[in-house]
Amino acid sequence: MRHYAIGVTYNGAVFHGWQRQAEVPSVQGALEQALSRVADHPVSVRAAGRTDAGVHATGQVAAFSSPAPRKDQDWLRGVNALTPAAVRVDWLQAVDASFHPRYHATARRYVYLFHDTGVPGTHPLLHPLLREQVWTCQALNADAMHRAAQALVGEHDFSSFRAAGCQSLTPMRRVHRCAVMRRGEFVVMDIEANAFLLHMVRNIARALHDIGAARETEAGTQVATQMDRQMATQMGQEGIAELLARRDRTRLGATAPPEGLYLASVAYPQWAFPEAGPVPLANV
Repeated sequence: MRHYAIGVTYNGAVFHGWQRQAEVPSVQGALEQALSRVADHPVSVRAAGRTDAGVHATGQVAAFSSPAPRKDQDWLRGVNALTPAAVRVDWLQAVDASFHPRYHATARRYVYLFHDTGVPGTHPLLHPLLREQVWTCQALNADAMHRAAQALVGEHDFSSFRAAGCQSLTPMRRVHRCAVMRRGEFVVMDIEANAFLLHMVRNIARALHDIGAARETEAGTQVATQMDRQMATQMGQEGIAELLARRDRTRLGATAPPEGLYLASVAYPQWAFPEAGPVPLANV
């Protein structure tokens, strides 16, 4: 039996998430179907993490095993010829039988893309080619978002950013870094942690969005430039540190949409895997 790790890029807009599901397209299902045809026997795939429907990846890592005597380039050529255009295997590398893409990962990095149509010269409507690739917003203060995000760095109880259906045994996670930067008409949130809770990144994106969308009026009160004005006022007043301390998910607005989220990379210090490619539009 031979064992392999693979690096995968995919456009999540055309899939119902990573996990294999009956009668709907999934990334895992597409890969397993292609690998099984190349191997000429059923192949199952394990991943570093299961992304939600609509979430993209430039650095997903997965693993599979097969006794089929195929060369590395034959695996890559065959799988990429058989998968949908929205998914691509970037690299393949032999590993030992003990490798597990989820349990051996020491860190995961996500990027979230906001498209700021409030930038002068930007069309107020979302560009058709950006549909399902970004979250369209207006007049975001990236500097304020970055300052607020620094409260997330370190080990904290992230109950305030945890989805109700999360099955993790503990809400404790360690965020290594969280940066927010402007790239022209795009605002990029770049976050890395040892692991993430269900919807944790999208809820953080929501909180930072609400802070970035708030502005000062002549009366000195905070209002939002678009939807969820009351929530943006609350977020601007309380800040991320206060939200963490409250450990209360209800203090946040609706979870940020999945289309702006990208699994950018997964860290495996013990293995010399190729680096993941850049996230489109983000320049990171």
